[in-house]
Amino acid sequence: MAANLPAEYYTLQEEYQGAKSREEKIRLLEQMLSAIPQHKCSQKVRGELRRRISLLKKEVEIEKKKKGAAARIGIKKEGAAQVVLVGPTNTGKSYIMNMLCNKWLPSTELPFETKVPVVGMMNYHGINIQLVEIPSIYPGFYEKNGEARGLIYSADALVFCIKEDKDLQLIKSEIELRNRPFLIHRPYNDLERFRESVWKMIGMIKIYTKIPGKAVEKRPVALKKGAAIKDLADEIHKDFIKKFKYAKVIRPESRIKERHVGLRFILEDNDIVELHTK
Repeated sequence: MAANLPAEYYTLQEEYQGAKSREEKIRLLEQMLSAIPQHKCSQKVRGELRRRISLLKKEVEIEKKKKGAAARIGIKKEGAAQVVLVGPTNTGKSYIMNMLCNKWLPSTELPFETKVPVVGMMNYHGINIQLVEIPSIYPGFYEKNGEARGLIYSADALVFCIKEDKDLQLIKSEIELRNRPFLIHRPYNDLERFRESVWKMIGMIKIYTKIPGKAVEKRPVALKKGAAIKDLADEIHKDFIKKFKYAKVIRPESRIKERHVGLRFILEDNDIVELHTK
């Protein structure tokens, strides 16, 4: 016998199909459930909606626990981005930390030298990027390392350190990628290329600032691609927005080398910016 669902149900169903977040899906499913008349013919549909709501709520709860794991370890995100090094034993993770973050970690043939996450800062043209080496991946890692797993899921990006293709297969079997940005690094790869690849992966731009009449600041500001003058002003000091008059953007390699712009002007990598206030 047909459930005779109301038109409101189908409207909500269309919204549900386009929903992105779990929270939005839960809200729409609950509205769909409320829209269905309570009678014998609708019991099956109502039961299916309750099941989907329950599953989504469990997923939301699991995600919250995973995100909280990094805080329990006590590793605070610092620098322009947090990048976690993931890989089996003896794939060069500690070597990267030693060479790029000035660490002095054991780097031997002994397996599982790294017992707890290790944090360091990698410098990229004056911008700090936080690298975190977690204990080596192994079969069963997912179930036994909740806190390290939480770091993986809360980081901005991942580096998979591998020697052989089977190492990559192991990593993918133990963690969920979930469309996370990642790159693959092998021990023989050049570390300068590694640095460049990480910068490209995290999707940011370098902006150099300049006080009118003075030299360009040596340390750039890191912003997300697509950032505008307003984002730069917010990053430097909130008061710049209140007193903003205009910004002078200098692009030495561009056909138009200097221009006066407003808060909505989109910045590009290596722009030099003077903020002028009233």
